[in-house]
Order: sequence, then C-alpha cells, then structure tokens
Amino acid sequence: MIRAVRGGTEVLRDAGVKYLPKEPGESPDSYRRRLLRSFLTNYVDRTAKNLASKPFTRPIVVKSETHQELADEYVKAVDGKGTSLTGLCSTTFEDALWNGSSFIAMDAAVDGGRPYAYHLSGDNILGYRLDEDDRLIEIRIQEKAVVADGQWGEKEVSRVRVFKRDGDVVTWSLYDCESTDTPIVLDQPFALKEIPVAPVHSSAVVSSGELFAHPPLKDLVYMNVQHYQESSDQSNILRIARVPVLFASGVADDAAIAIGSEYAIKGDVNADLKYVEHSGAAIGAGRDSLKDLEAKMQSYGSDLLENSGAVETATGRALRAGETNNKIAMMALNLASAVEKVLGWIAYFNKVAEPDFNVDINTEYGVNSSPEELNALANARTMGDLSQEDYLQELKRRGLLRNDFSLADNADRLSMELA
Repeated sequence: MIRAVRGGTEVLRDAGVKYLPKEPGESPDSYRRRLLRSFLTNYVDRTAKNLASKPFTRPIVVKSETHQELADEYVKAVDGKGTSLTGLCSTTFEDALWNGSSFIAMDAAVDGGRPYAYHLSGDNILGYRLDEDDRLIEIRIQEKAVVADGQWGEKEVSRVRVFKRDGDVVTWSLYDCESTDTPIVLDQPFALKEIPVAPVHSSAVVSSGELFAHPPLKDLVYMNVQHYQESSDQSNILRIARVPVLFASGVADDAAIAIGSEYAIKGDVNADLKYVEHSGAAIGAGRDSLKDLEAKMQSYGSDLLENSGAVETATGRALRAGETNNKIAMMALNLASAVEKVLGWIAYFNKVAEPDFNVDINTEYGVNSSPEELNALANARTMGDLSQEDYLQELKRRGLLRNDFSLADNADRLSMELA
C-alpha cells in the first residue's frame, strides 16, 4: 500500500479493485469510467516532503581535525556525479519516512577509482541475512545498468548485486536477472570488514532479526487510501445528482416523450410528468466526511515534531533537556551517525587510518526567532541573567549563526582581541 500511494494516481488506478472496490451491480464499463475519474490527492507525499525538509534548512557540515580537505571534498560531491552530501541525505531521509528505514551504501571502482556513497532505497533490497548479533552478513540488491546493444545502441538491464560477509572477509558477486545461473562476477573480495550498507532508521528500536523499522507514516497511508475511495464516491454521486431524472406516471407505455421547448406531451387524466432531483443530504454528509478526513491528514506528522523530553539516541549522543527533541530530530541524528560510518569507509579507501569526521546536522525545528524573542534574549544577556555561551547557543539554534559556529573558537578569538 505504501508503494502504491507513493506511486500516485497512476499506480492506484493500475491496481484497480485492490484500492478502489467495485460496487455490487456496477457494470465493468461503469466501474472503468469511475476509476478513470478518480485521482489521489497525495497527503502522505506532502507530509513526508515537509518533514524531510526540516533537518536540511541548513546544509550538513562535516568537521575533521586532521582531514578537513577530504571532508570538504565529499560534502560538495559525495557520489561522483556532483550530488552534495546534503542532497544525498535529504533523499535518504525522505525515503526513511516512507519505508521506515533507508540506506546509504558505499562502493569504489574495481580499478581503484575514487570511492563514493549513494542512496539505497529499501525498495531495491531483495533479501538479507543477519547473524545472531543482528549484524548484516548478506544482502541482495537490485540495480539497473545501461549496457551496449549492438554497435550503436544501448539498453537498460536489471542486475542483482550480492554482498556476503564471513567473519572479517566480505565478498561481492553480480548476477544478470535474465540468467542468474551464470554470474557476471563471483565472490570478489571487498576491502572492508563489513558490508558497506549503513541503515538510517526512523525509530531508535528495530526488532531483532529485522532490517527495517516500522514506517512512521503508515497510518497516514491508510487514511490517504480512504480519502481516495471517498473522494471517488463523492465525485461519482455528484455526477449522478447533477442530472435530474424525468419521472412520468399515468402515461401510456407507448407514449412518445420528447424534451424541448417546441414539444408538448399529452397524457391521460391524472397523468404526471416531472423531474426528480437528489435532495443533496447525502452529498453534504459525504463532503463533511471528506473535510474531516482532510483535516486529520493535514495535521498528521505534527506529533513527530513535538518535544518528548531528553532521550539517548541511536548515535549515543543525548539531547539536553532545553533543546528540541522529537522523532524527526532523532532520525536526523541517526542519519548523522550513518554518514559518519560511511565517511569512515571512504576514509579507509583513501588510506586514512584514523578518521575523525564529525557530522553536524540541524535538529532545531520551530524555534521562535521573532523580534520579541530576540529582544528578550538580548535583555537577559545585558542584565547578566544569561551567560555568553548560552546566549550564543540560542542564536545558533535560531539560525542566526551558522551551524558550524564554534563557541570554543569564538572564545579563543575574543580572548586574543581583548589581550
């Protein structure tokens, strides 16, 4: 259902009666006409994009004491195709909202080319195996490749890449989907000691033996399908109600009835001829039901931005009680942890023995930066009720200072200026 809603109107129409039931007595032609008039207003997509934009209102920053040049290189282009690290993470984050979990994978050319990272959607994972400690020991990934077709042509083919880990030894194989009996590449060694796939979960807890967390927007998906069905019903009844029905009584069965200003209808005594129209009561009730459902869907997702107190996240870094702490912030920190791991793999391929990359991602959403709020902070600082460090931290939370602003570096520079 999630994939269908994510695919939009065309996918739902292709699914037919699976998501738009056929009414008893409805002819195939009538159903097909109703199906082609039905469309999806995708509230799930709107909510996912809105929530996924929160951590990236400021670009991701990667800091390193010893390898800042390497960090800057991959922040600008992480996949070898010019995609920024922020762009890759934004795509991964939105996919995790849809599927519960998404993944960042790392690879390098066989001939020793530049290592790169790319987004791996859960939709492309065909299967996996975990050991007793829930560590990945096998994963099968579907991927597309463009190969030569004749002297001048090209064609797209489907392949399956398989990573396996046995102890500290990782190998990879590549199969053509059309002929899986003969692998293209078989059991080639991979330089890392772990399979290069880092998960980004939407939850701090993932069930043992599972690779995916529960999709956080699944209930909204159900509501969106209900809205698709009810809006189809509403559109259909409106179409019917707009056309009045001519009702005749006391008129001979073989009487010719013509409609128009130049015609007259002759009937027997007590004959009756009139248009019968829908009262509209059911239409109004249907419209109210749709409006109620739309209001619920529009507000859905706001709880993912609500503070819930300080927790220890999967990254091992606790948010202080005064900071924004919600499920989206937790997902952002999970993402930062995954990026740090992937950058560590990239550093290994670049012969960096001890990487020290630290990923800074925005976790402050909805913090007030109105003039009144800023004046209150400034007054508190002037009166000595707020320390300089806390004052600058509050400015940073509100986006008035860049997210890589260092309080320690600022204090050092101030001490030099006052010396």
